[in-house]
Amino acid sequence: MSAKRVLVTDDDPSIRSLLATILRRAHYHVDTAASGGEAIARTDRTEYDAIVLDLMMPAMDGVEVLARLSDRPLKPKFVVIMSAAPPDVITSAITPNVFATLQKPCGINEVVATVRACIAAQAAVP
Repeated sequence: MSAKRVLVTDDDPSIRSLLATILRRAHYHVDTAASGGEAIARTDRTEYDAIVLDLMMPAMDGVEVLARLSDRPLKPKFVVIMSAAPPDVITSAITPNVFATLQKPCGINEVVATVRACIAAQAAVP
């Protein structure tokens, strides 16, 4: 069985790099996107088992990414929002594609466990 694919989308290069490293160590194939536009372009070319998505990014923010993903015939519940946005902003961004939300800062183990649970939930979707 091949490694599951995860897309990490965050405009902060240090966060993007850290998340990619820890998820690769957890045996996931990880791509990264520095912007919402880049994330959409990557999802046009590749099917991901999970997307870790920041909400607060310049130009196209995570809310816009979620809106664009909602218009596609994708599996539900494959996005993990990870953001420093206020909790009410995070809650208002939830769409059917969102599996879970994490408030930054959060622990490495929490991120890996949430992505793992997200991907496991995908296996249960017919």
